[in-house]
Amino acid sequence: MALVVGAFMMGLAPGLALLALLEVPLGIATHRIQSARKQALQRSMMEASARTASGVQESVAAIETIRIFSAEEEEEQQHRWNLAEELRLKKQMELELAFFTLVQRVLQLTIRVLVLFRSHQQLRDGYITAGALVTFLLYQDTVGSHVQVILWNPRVCPSIHASAHSGVTPFLLPRCCSMASMTS
Repeated sequence: MALVVGAFMMGLAPGLALLALLEVPLGIATHRIQSARKQALQRSMMEASARTASGVQESVAAIETIRIFSAEEEEEQQHRWNLAEELRLKKQMELELAFFTLVQRVLQLTIRVLVLFRSHQQLRDGYITAGALVTFLLYQDTVGSHVQVILWNPRVCPSIHASAHSGVTPFLLPRCCSMASMTS
């Protein structure tokens, strides 16, 4: 469907279509960078959680030894440090989520503004009509939503989701998909 609509866009205004479709490779590149960062942070978070859990288990197992040597404060400090590290990683994940959301939206907005600016020039110069421009903009919305579905649907584009866990919620949900359709 996206290819058919893209072909119609190329028929209406080839220059505008190329500019509008520039969003696709940029969106894929942004998504891949985001996925790599997310995986690295998730690994670090799992390691920090494991350190915290093993530290607690060791402390509980050696509670008598810790009391004999009066090392309760050291164990408590180590546990606080482990928890602080987990909290820092969680905050970093949230910050990166916000950053990549901002980058994606700025990218989409920039492409839209460039398409509108260029279409205004072409309309003013008489290369396209107002009806063709409206049709083109509607096609652009259709292609954009289809491409987002392709990017987020593991059945359609498994290479992007090959390294993701099946139960993991993605950082960003596209505007046209619900979580229920993503996990089914």
